[in-house]
Amino acid sequence: MTSDGETTCEEPLILHCFADYGTESEVLSDFGNVIRVGIDPQDTNESAPIKADAHIEEKEWDLPIKDGTTFDLGLFHPVCSRWAATTSISGDPDEHENMIPSARILAEKYCDHYIIENVPRAPLNDPVVLNGRMFGMPIEYERAFETSFKVPQPPREKRFLTTDGSSEKAETSSFFFSERSREWWAAVKNYSPRSYPKSHIAKNAIPAPFIYYLVRVWLMVYEDEQGISEGRVDYSDYDERMDIERKSEDNRQLDEF
Repeated sequence: MTSDGETTCEEPLILHCFADYGTESEVLSDFGNVIRVGIDPQDTNESAPIKADAHIEEKEWDLPIKDGTTFDLGLFHPVCSRWAATTSISGDPDEHENMIPSARILAEKYCDHYIIENVPRAPLNDPVVLNGRMFGMPIEYERAFETSFKVPQPPREKRFLTTDGSSEKAETSSFFFSERSREWWAAVKNYSPRSYPKSHIAKNAIPAPFIYYLVRVWLMVYEDEQGISEGRVDYSDYDERMDIERKSEDNRQLDEF
């Protein structure tokens, strides 16, 4: 989207903030050009890393984004320490800053649509909550997502699909990330194991199936707004219509006897 609101046929432009490693950019880069912002950004994937602090409250504005620049989608990971279970057990939550308002400021200023991710107990607006059970993963890893577009809440499945079959218990959790190898965590969350530390993949990386689900919903909105979906045939009831036609044909043949 250009600064004057005109649509283009170019790839979507995606902003990824609070993302030093930017694991999720592996997914985002499949759907557009990704600009990634972090305090210590690592050159780990196809996204373009920029060194900057996306937490802008109570200090001078220093994010190197030109006025008039608009991103089609923004993904934000404000630090979750203030609401994390480990902090409430062994620390003082009030010692950690609330970076969610900073994410909203940037999202509303620069992005047509956005996703803000955090733990479920964080103060997000009407979030959709995703966990490993919903995607057949052997880990819980529940996360909440505030979005500028409506995302359907998937049903909460009761069992995990583990390597030993269906189970009511997860194989492990990010609290015990050392129980499995970096490669195992990468395989479960569907990322490359080569570019990232094990602790980051296990504890911080959003599972790729979560990102695919959210991006799929965003693409429907984006394509409608861009006019890409105009004239597209609706096949959502195709199977139902075919069943009716087959039954009608079967009944017609019976009438011939």
